[in-house]
Amino acid sequence: MTRRWQGLGQGRAGRWLRRRTVEPLLRFHRDERGDMVEYVLVIAAIALPLMFLFERLVEVLADYFSMIAFYVSWPFL
Repeated sequence: MTRRWQGLGQGRAGRWLRRRTVEPLLRFHRDERGDMVEYVLVIAAIALPLMFLFERLVEVLADYFSMIAFYVSWPFL
């Protein structure tokens, strides 16, 4: 346990808070085994859906641009 988290609380609630929140985060930060599982999960859970969303948004913008270009090209409007 690092020194800065020792002042979090010495009572029952402070120990519970440290055990439930701070200690797992410190263990995760100290994990230097070279496992890339966490990074792969973050990429799979966040980055890939965002890539598909951006691809869909580009398609929508392209359709909108083509619609505006079509309306502007009419000579009698």
